[in-house]
Amino acid sequence: MTEPAPTASSTPIVVAINAARRCGETLELATALAASIGADLEVVFVEDAKLLQLADLPVTREVDRISGTTREMDSQRMLRTLRCEVLQLRRELSRIGKTTTVRSTVRVVRGHYFSEALAASASVQVTFMHGARSRLPGEHKPRTPATSGAAVGWAARKQPLWTLFDGSPASARALKVAIKLAYTLAGNLVVLVPGGRAEDVENRKREAQAAADRVDLQYLVVAENRFSQLGRVLAPGAGGLLVLARKSPDLESSAALDYLESLAVPVVLVA
Repeated sequence: MTEPAPTASSTPIVVAINAARRCGETLELATALAASIGADLEVVFVEDAKLLQLADLPVTREVDRISGTTREMDSQRMLRTLRCEVLQLRRELSRIGKTTTVRSTVRVVRGHYFSEALAASASVQVTFMHGARSRLPGEHKPRTPATSGAAVGWAARKQPLWTLFDGSPASARALKVAIKLAYTLAGNLVVLVPGGRAEDVENRKREAQAAADRVDLQYLVVAENRFSQLGRVLAPGAGGLLVLARKSPDLESSAALDYLESLAVPVVLVA
Protein backbone atom coordinates (compact mmCIF):
# COMPACT_ATOMS: atom_id res chain seq x y z
CA MET A 1 0.00 0.00 0.00
CA THR A 2 1.41 3.38 -1.01
CA GLU A 3 0.95 6.19 1.50
CA PRO A 4 -1.06 9.12 0.12
CA ALA A 5 1.13 12.18 -0.16
CA PRO A 6 0.75 14.60 2.79
CA THR A 7 -0.60 18.05 2.06
CA ALA A 8 -0.25 20.96 4.47
CA SER A 9 -3.56 22.30 5.78
CA SER A 10 -4.12 25.99 6.52
CA THR A 11 -7.08 25.23 8.82
CA PRO A 12 -7.11 23.05 11.94
CA ILE A 13 -8.81 19.71 12.29
CA VAL A 14 -11.70 20.15 14.70
CA VAL A 15 -12.95 17.61 17.23
CA ALA A 16 -16.33 18.53 18.72
CA ILE A 17 -17.14 16.86 22.04
CA ASN A 18 -19.08 17.38 25.25
CA ALA A 19 -19.24 15.63 28.61
CA ALA A 20 -21.29 12.75 27.15
CA ARG A 21 -19.11 12.36 24.07
CA ARG A 22 -15.60 12.01 25.46
CA CYS A 23 -13.46 9.56 23.52
CA GLY A 24 -9.70 9.51 23.92
CA GLU A 25 -9.29 7.23 20.91
CA THR A 26 -10.98 9.74 18.61
CA LEU A 27 -8.65 12.47 19.85
CA GLU A 28 -5.72 10.24 18.91
CA LEU A 29 -7.21 9.46 15.49
CA ALA A 30 -7.72 13.16 14.79
CA THR A 31 -4.19 13.89 15.99
CA ALA A 32 -2.78 11.20 13.72
CA LEU A 33 -4.60 12.70 10.73
CA ALA A 34 -3.47 16.21 11.69
CA ALA A 35 0.15 15.04 11.87
CA SER A 36 -0.10 13.38 8.46
CA ILE A 37 -1.38 16.51 6.68
CA GLY A 38 0.47 19.15 8.71
CA ALA A 39 -2.58 20.61 10.47
CA ASP A 40 -3.22 21.88 13.98
CA LEU A 41 -5.91 20.38 16.23
CA GLU A 42 -8.76 22.38 17.74
CA VAL A 43 -11.05 20.71 20.29
CA VAL A 44 -14.43 22.37 20.71
CA PHE A 45 -16.00 21.47 24.07
CA VAL A 46 -19.74 22.12 24.07
CA GLU A 47 -21.38 22.93 27.40
CA ASP A 48 -24.93 21.58 27.05
CA ALA A 49 -27.25 24.55 27.61
CA LYS A 50 -30.27 22.32 28.25
CA LEU A 51 -28.33 20.29 30.80
CA LEU A 52 -27.50 23.47 32.71
CA GLN A 53 -31.17 24.50 32.62
CA LEU A 54 -32.28 21.11 33.90
CA ALA A 55 -29.79 21.34 36.76
CA ASP A 56 -31.71 24.29 38.18
CA LEU A 57 -35.02 22.41 38.37
CA PRO A 58 -36.03 21.61 41.99
CA VAL A 59 -36.46 17.91 41.19
CA THR A 60 -32.93 17.50 39.83
CA ARG A 61 -30.62 15.40 42.02
CA GLU A 62 -27.07 14.14 41.64
CA VAL A 63 -26.49 10.46 42.45
CA ASP A 64 -23.05 9.42 43.68
CA ARG A 65 -21.88 6.54 41.47
CA ILE A 66 -20.08 4.83 44.38
CA SER A 67 -22.24 5.36 47.46
CA GLY A 68 -25.60 5.84 45.75
CA THR A 69 -26.37 8.88 47.89
CA THR A 70 -28.18 11.85 46.36
CA ARG A 71 -27.74 15.58 46.71
CA GLU A 72 -29.22 18.68 45.20
CA MET A 73 -27.90 19.84 41.86
CA ASP A 74 -27.84 23.34 40.42
CA SER A 75 -26.35 25.00 37.36
CA GLN A 76 -23.33 26.33 39.25
CA ARG A 77 -22.43 22.87 40.53
CA MET A 78 -22.99 21.46 37.05
CA LEU A 79 -20.83 24.19 35.53
CA ARG A 80 -18.00 23.35 37.93
CA THR A 81 -18.31 19.71 36.87
CA LEU A 82 -18.10 20.68 33.21
CA ARG A 83 -15.05 22.85 33.85
CA CYS A 84 -13.39 19.83 35.48
CA GLU A 85 -14.13 17.91 32.28
CA VAL A 86 -12.35 20.62 30.30
CA LEU A 87 -9.36 20.41 32.63
CA GLN A 88 -9.24 16.65 32.15
CA LEU A 89 -9.45 17.17 28.40
CA ARG A 90 -6.46 19.53 28.47
CA ARG A 91 -4.50 16.89 30.37
CA GLU A 92 -5.43 14.29 27.77
CA LEU A 93 -4.23 16.55 24.97
CA SER A 94 -1.03 17.24 26.89
CA ARG A 95 -0.43 13.49 27.17
CA ILE A 96 -1.03 12.98 23.44
CA GLY A 97 1.12 16.01 22.61
CA LYS A 98 4.20 14.52 24.25
CA THR A 99 4.75 12.23 21.28
CA THR A 100 3.68 14.46 18.40
CA THR A 101 4.42 17.89 16.98
CA VAL A 102 0.74 18.69 16.44
CA ARG A 103 -0.32 21.90 18.17
CA SER A 104 -3.67 21.69 19.96
CA THR A 105 -6.08 24.20 21.47
CA VAL A 106 -9.35 23.92 23.40
CA ARG A 107 -12.32 26.21 22.82
CA VAL A 108 -15.40 26.14 25.08
CA VAL A 109 -18.83 27.07 23.71
CA ARG A 110 -22.35 26.71 25.08
CA GLY A 111 -25.39 25.44 23.21
CA HIS A 112 -26.78 22.29 21.59
CA TYR A 113 -24.01 19.84 20.79
CA PHE A 114 -24.93 19.00 17.21
CA SER A 115 -25.66 22.62 16.24
CA GLU A 116 -22.36 23.82 17.69
CA ALA A 117 -20.47 20.97 16.02
CA LEU A 118 -21.94 21.88 12.63
CA ALA A 119 -21.13 25.54 13.25
CA ALA A 120 -17.53 24.63 14.06
CA SER A 121 -17.28 22.62 10.84
CA ALA A 122 -18.34 25.58 8.67
CA SER A 123 -14.92 27.24 8.60
CA VAL A 124 -12.57 24.23 8.59
CA GLN A 125 -11.82 21.34 6.26
CA VAL A 126 -12.24 18.35 8.60
CA THR A 127 -14.42 17.93 11.70
CA PHE A 128 -14.72 14.88 13.95
CA MET A 129 -18.01 14.60 15.82
CA HIS A 130 -20.17 12.05 17.63
CA GLY A 131 -23.75 11.04 18.13
CA ALA A 132 -24.83 9.79 21.53
CA ARG A 133 -26.89 6.65 21.05
CA SER A 134 -24.54 4.49 23.08
CA ARG A 135 -21.11 4.46 24.66
CA LEU A 136 -18.50 5.67 22.21
CA PRO A 137 -15.56 3.55 21.03
CA GLY A 138 -12.61 3.89 23.39
CA GLU A 139 -14.50 5.18 26.43
CA HIS A 140 -13.48 3.75 29.81
CA LYS A 141 -10.72 1.71 28.21
CA PRO A 142 -7.03 1.74 29.22
CA ARG A 143 -5.17 4.61 27.65
CA THR A 144 -2.49 3.83 25.09
CA PRO A 145 0.42 5.90 23.78
CA ALA A 146 -0.57 8.34 21.05
CA THR A 147 2.26 7.25 18.78
CA SER A 148 0.51 4.10 17.62
CA GLY A 149 -2.23 3.19 20.11
CA ALA A 150 -5.18 4.47 18.11
CA ALA A 151 -4.06 3.04 14.79
CA VAL A 152 -2.98 -0.31 16.24
CA GLY A 153 -6.19 -0.65 18.28
CA TRP A 154 -8.36 0.19 15.28
CA ALA A 155 -6.56 -2.24 13.00
CA ALA A 156 -6.63 -5.02 15.61
CA ARG A 157 -10.43 -4.72 15.91
CA LYS A 158 -10.76 -4.55 12.09
CA GLN A 159 -13.04 -1.55 12.34
CA PRO A 160 -14.26 -0.45 8.90
CA LEU A 161 -14.29 3.08 7.57
CA TRP A 162 -17.25 4.20 5.49
CA THR A 163 -17.64 7.03 2.99
CA LEU A 164 -20.26 8.02 0.44
CA PHE A 165 -18.98 8.75 -3.08
CA ASP A 166 -21.37 9.98 -5.78
CA GLY A 167 -18.80 11.52 -8.14
CA SER A 168 -19.31 15.09 -6.93
CA PRO A 169 -16.30 17.26 -6.00
CA ALA A 170 -17.49 17.37 -2.37
CA SER A 171 -17.69 13.59 -2.09
CA ALA A 172 -14.29 13.32 -3.80
CA ARG A 173 -12.77 15.47 -1.04
CA ALA A 174 -14.42 13.27 1.58
CA LEU A 175 -13.08 10.18 -0.19
CA LYS A 176 -9.56 11.64 -0.13
CA VAL A 177 -9.74 12.11 3.66
CA ALA A 178 -11.22 8.63 4.10
CA ILE A 179 -8.34 7.14 2.08
CA LYS A 180 -5.82 8.99 4.24
CA LEU A 181 -7.50 7.69 7.39
CA ALA A 182 -7.65 4.16 6.00
CA TYR A 183 -3.91 4.27 5.38
CA THR A 184 -3.15 5.79 8.80
CA LEU A 185 -5.32 3.24 10.63
CA ALA A 186 -4.54 0.26 8.36
CA GLY A 187 -8.30 -0.17 8.17
CA ASN A 188 -10.75 -1.35 5.54
CA LEU A 189 -12.49 1.38 3.57
CA VAL A 190 -16.01 0.72 2.31
CA VAL A 191 -17.22 3.14 -0.36
CA LEU A 192 -20.98 3.61 -0.55
CA VAL A 193 -22.00 4.15 -4.18
CA PRO A 194 -25.51 5.38 -5.07
CA GLY A 195 -27.50 2.88 -7.07
CA GLY A 196 -28.69 3.55 -10.61
CA ARG A 197 -27.66 2.37 -14.06
CA ALA A 198 -25.03 -0.37 -13.94
CA GLU A 199 -22.74 1.72 -16.14
CA ASP A 200 -22.92 4.70 -13.76
CA VAL A 201 -22.22 2.52 -10.74
CA GLU A 202 -19.15 1.01 -12.40
CA ASN A 203 -17.91 4.48 -13.38
CA ARG A 204 -18.14 5.63 -9.75
CA LYS A 205 -16.20 2.58 -8.63
CA ARG A 206 -13.45 3.21 -11.19
CA GLU A 207 -13.21 6.88 -10.18
CA ALA A 208 -12.94 5.95 -6.51
CA GLN A 209 -10.28 3.31 -7.13
CA ALA A 210 -8.27 5.73 -9.27
CA ALA A 211 -8.27 8.24 -6.38
CA ALA A 212 -7.25 5.51 -3.95
CA ASP A 213 -4.15 4.54 -5.94
CA ARG A 214 -3.09 1.24 -4.33
CA VAL A 215 -5.42 1.40 -1.33
CA ASP A 216 -7.86 -1.48 -1.67
CA LEU A 217 -11.50 -0.44 -1.54
CA GLN A 218 -14.69 -2.34 -0.93
CA TYR A 219 -18.01 -1.17 -2.35
CA LEU A 220 -21.61 -1.18 -1.24
CA VAL A 221 -24.31 0.03 -3.63
CA VAL A 222 -26.95 1.96 -1.69
CA ALA A 223 -30.51 2.80 -2.60
CA GLU A 224 -32.02 6.27 -2.79
CA ASN A 225 -32.80 6.22 0.93
CA ARG A 226 -29.11 6.00 1.80
CA PHE A 227 -29.35 6.82 5.48
CA SER A 228 -31.95 4.12 6.06
CA GLN A 229 -29.49 1.58 4.70
CA LEU A 230 -26.64 3.10 6.68
CA GLY A 231 -28.77 2.66 9.79
CA ARG A 232 -28.57 -1.09 9.28
CA VAL A 233 -24.85 -1.38 8.57
CA LEU A 234 -23.91 1.11 11.30
CA ALA A 235 -26.20 -0.32 13.97
CA PRO A 236 -25.20 0.21 17.64
CA GLY A 237 -22.22 -1.96 18.47
CA ALA A 238 -21.10 -2.31 14.85
CA GLY A 239 -18.20 0.11 15.29
CA GLY A 240 -16.38 1.98 12.57
CA LEU A 241 -16.09 5.55 11.39
CA LEU A 242 -18.20 7.42 8.82
CA VAL A 243 -16.68 10.09 6.54
CA LEU A 244 -19.11 12.41 4.74
CA ALA A 245 -18.99 15.58 2.67
CA ARG A 246 -20.13 18.52 4.81
CA LYS A 247 -22.15 20.03 1.94
CA SER A 248 -23.63 16.81 0.65
CA PRO A 249 -27.28 17.10 -0.47
CA ASP A 250 -27.90 14.07 1.73
CA LEU A 251 -27.33 16.23 4.81
CA GLU A 252 -29.85 18.89 3.87
CA SER A 253 -32.88 17.09 5.30
CA SER A 254 -33.70 17.24 9.00
CA ALA A 255 -34.19 13.45 8.99
CA ALA A 256 -30.59 12.91 7.82
CA LEU A 257 -29.25 15.27 10.49
CA ASP A 258 -31.32 13.49 13.15
CA TYR A 259 -29.87 10.22 11.94
CA LEU A 260 -26.29 11.47 12.19
CA GLU A 261 -26.95 12.76 15.70
CA SER A 262 -28.20 9.32 16.73
CA LEU A 263 -25.12 7.45 15.51
CA ALA A 264 -22.84 5.79 18.04
CA VAL A 265 -19.83 5.84 15.69
CA PRO A 266 -17.63 8.88 15.08
CA VAL A 267 -18.56 10.99 12.05
CA VAL A 268 -16.00 12.96 10.07
CA LEU A 269 -17.36 15.91 8.06
CA VAL A 270 -15.19 17.17 5.18
CA ALA A 271 -15.66 20.60 3.60
